[in-house]
Amino acid sequence: MYGELLMGTLVALAAPQEPQETREEVYEIRIPAIEIEIPEIEIPEYVVVLRTSGPGVEFQYQGTEFFLPYMDISIPSFTIEIPQGEYAYGHAAAHERSFQDVEMDTTFAVERGARLELRNHAGEIVVRHWDRDQIRLEAVYSSDDRIKVFHTPTAVRVKSEARYGHPDAVDYELTIPAWMEVDLWGFYTDILVDGIQNNVRVETLEGDIEVRNVRGESSLQSVEGDVSLQRSSGRFQIHSTDGEVTVIGFEGEAYAESIDGDIRLEDIRSASVEAKTVDGDVFYEGTIADNGRYKLSTHDGDVMISLRGNVNATVSVATFEGEFEADFPVQLEPGTQASRKFSFVIGNGSARLELHTFDGDIQLLRR
Repeated sequence: MYGELLMGTLVALAAPQEPQETREEVYEIRIPAIEIEIPEIEIPEYVVVLRTSGPGVEFQYQGTEFFLPYMDISIPSFTIEIPQGEYAYGHAAAHERSFQDVEMDTTFAVERGARLELRNHAGEIVVRHWDRDQIRLEAVYSSDDRIKVFHTPTAVRVKSEARYGHPDAVDYELTIPAWMEVDLWGFYTDILVDGIQNNVRVETLEGDIEVRNVRGESSLQSVEGDVSLQRSSGRFQIHSTDGEVTVIGFEGEAYAESIDGDIRLEDIRSASVEAKTVDGDVFYEGTIADNGRYKLSTHDGDVMISLRGNVNATVSVATFEGEFEADFPVQLEPGTQASRKFSFVIGNGSARLELHTFDGDIQLLRR
């Protein structure tokens, strides 16, 4: 007698012997999704053979798993082949139809002191002003999208939503009260703001920004696009990572920055200006106020400044690989000499003017 125990167990994966605990999971699926219908697959049955010299074997069975102490079980492998077939979108009809452009034009009252917040995935945003306590909202968008407006006493929020995935491009044109504060944001969006007499915040990932006739404390930022500010006043911060910055006809405090682009400041009346870029030229034309602070710098580019009227400033110049040129005589401060870094005084020297470049020329002109 060999003392071998042969136990044959037929395992059917689809039919567990004991009740199973079920768990329901809910998944959020971004449409368009692909629904693939696969014919039923028959998984082959297999036998588990256990060999032991003991009088008997104790084992536990739970669902489709065996737990046997001190034993190794080897289950033959098998291959599942998915039959070939034609698989199509479950929403094929929805994707085959052509979407139509829809026009929206609505006007509603707004409480004084409320702010406008608008988010746009792609397209254009134009904001203009009028003398009514109302907002006129015009939009052109895809028939498969929806425009949502959330109106509270403190804010009006506008955004587009798609039935499936991201919304298509939307072109907005809004006419709002001039007193209204504005907060605009877009992914691939060009933005224009004109005539707002309050704070303006504009950000876009890829697109140009143009702001005109605005008064307030404002921030304009584009990652890939040009930024332009015209005939405005207040306190402005302007950023462009890959684009040019242009400021014309400005009064107030200005900070302008670009990584890869020129900065051009014209007709400026300010006591505090800072403009810096890494790869580009910097140009400044405007007044130098007594006791003002001005800093113009670039790493790879030229710096040119055109002075207006009477100027009282201490000028610091620094260039590593470039030349300095002035169209009027300058007298260096005692103990300094014209080299890579030096300074000189114009008038009583009350203002501070710093002109720096690493690889470029510095030019100082007087009108």
